[in-house]
Amino acid sequence: MPEPLANPPGEMKPEYQVVVIGSGYGGAITAARLAEAGKDVCILERGKEWIPGTFPDSLSAIAGQVRSPLNRLGLYEFVPGDDVDVFKGSGLGGTSLINANVAIRPDPELFEDPRWPQSIRDAATSGVLATFYDKASVMLGVNPHPTGLSLKKVQALQKGALTVPDSAFGLLDVAVSFTNGPNHVGVEQKECINCGDCVTGCNVRAKNTLYMNYLPFAKQKGVAIFVHIEVSHVEKNADGTYRVLFRRNTAHNQGAIEVLKARNVVLASGTLGSSEILLRSKEHGLAVSPRLGKGVSGNGDFFGIAYNGGDVTDIMGFGNHEGSPRSAVIAGPTIVSTLRHDRSQPFASRITFQDLSIPLGLVDVTRRALPKLAFLTGQDTDFGFIDRIQELAAMGRDFLPGDPSPQGALNHSMVYLVMGIDSAQGEIVLNSGGTVKLKWPGVAEEPIFNKMNVKIREQAQVLGSTFIENFRWSFLGGRNLITVHPLGGCSIAETSDQGVVDDRGRVFDGSGGIHGGLYVVDGAIVPTGLGVNPFMTISALAELIAEKMPQTLAP
Repeated sequence: MPEPLANPPGEMKPEYQVVVIGSGYGGAITAARLAEAGKDVCILERGKEWIPGTFPDSLSAIAGQVRSPLNRLGLYEFVPGDDVDVFKGSGLGGTSLINANVAIRPDPELFEDPRWPQSIRDAATSGVLATFYDKASVMLGVNPHPTGLSLKKVQALQKGALTVPDSAFGLLDVAVSFTNGPNHVGVEQKECINCGDCVTGCNVRAKNTLYMNYLPFAKQKGVAIFVHIEVSHVEKNADGTYRVLFRRNTAHNQGAIEVLKARNVVLASGTLGSSEILLRSKEHGLAVSPRLGKGVSGNGDFFGIAYNGGDVTDIMGFGNHEGSPRSAVIAGPTIVSTLRHDRSQPFASRITFQDLSIPLGLVDVTRRALPKLAFLTGQDTDFGFIDRIQELAAMGRDFLPGDPSPQGALNHSMVYLVMGIDSAQGEIVLNSGGTVKLKWPGVAEEPIFNKMNVKIREQAQVLGSTFIENFRWSFLGGRNLITVHPLGGCSIAETSDQGVVDDRGRVFDGSGGIHGGLYVVDGAIVPTGLGVNPFMTISALAELIAEKMPQTLAP
């Protein structure tokens, strides 16, 4: 399908049957399915449209695309909190543009948690929910890396698995194309070249972001897509329709408030975004559940590093630059495999490890920063004079000018994304300026994170590496955690004293009823941590809710 997907600003009508706010998994899927059912739908996206080939791949270019008041259209958003920092994406396709592609389903025990509505628990038990996972998997084009076991970082993770009892190692399904040609919705894609740049943006056209599937499919079905549109809040009219108050932004300027009328509104701006819009809507008079903003999980996200070991890991990305000296280092997609600990233990005790590659634009800063972290906070797990000389020599190579050496310390390191089940006791609150942050006193002291730290150190020891703790936790102070998978804040529940939306995504009015025509469909509705990457679960829930939504929409 020809690009761009976004409509010219002047094509926006004054009213739509359905206004979808956000274009991540929840928004893109809901818009596509409603348009497929013949509904008049538009998508409002606050970020810009990123056509593959235009993503930044140098440190300066990446820094220039950090979202801030100086660049309201930036791709990368870092939201510092008192206790947990959040990293997410902003653009047409949401965080799918910069996630690590991992399409994994959680353990079945997840849906035994009573925080899920009974209908969702029943759908999981009966196998109905699995059909929506399957439906999303087909649209997103998920599959394992065909030669993943040959990647050095995968072999390093597998080596660690050999020493871990009660564990499971294997390749992951990833939303990546490993063939050339038009995909199932007619979008031209290319074969993955193993460049490692998934999390800064794929310039190859191999990453199966929403821009490659659900969004063009939605466009084909008649959805109008508008970018650079930042929604402030939603107001309910006396006749049950809604006023969506928004601004048309440029990179450096915030537009004046405008109003769009909608008979139905779907909030799909992500965990922080949807909660933020509803919190501001509450300030403007919208009645909502007292649980708004509460019950937030960081999905148990944690990071650690096994630095400068004895095994080549090939984690240095080279971007869309085949033939460059570094392209001999086969970085693979950002994540390819997983090691899952304590499989026979209770669900909340299990831990998931995944390998990470470093994208091209961050390789140089990482190779020069890690030696300093190693000296300041690292714990060497093997000893010996010869070993130490070899380690120092590898570290020295990473300070040489020019292209980094495959024999350097960084290319003998593993960076781990680790996930587990946290207590989901965070809260999203509005700052005085109307933006949000995540508060969660004492979260870093939850036992699951200390357990992760121990397990990462054990992995480092297997590889003869220096163990470096989560840098935000140990080096920068404050014991903050970082999550790339925030969940909750508008939790799905049976009643308004338990959550913010019902099992069809409809927003509770706080007094026993619902707001007809007002929905939330994204990671904000997930009431618990998942212990694994969440986009497949968000997608399955969106497919399920979207199938039922036409029955409850205002005409």
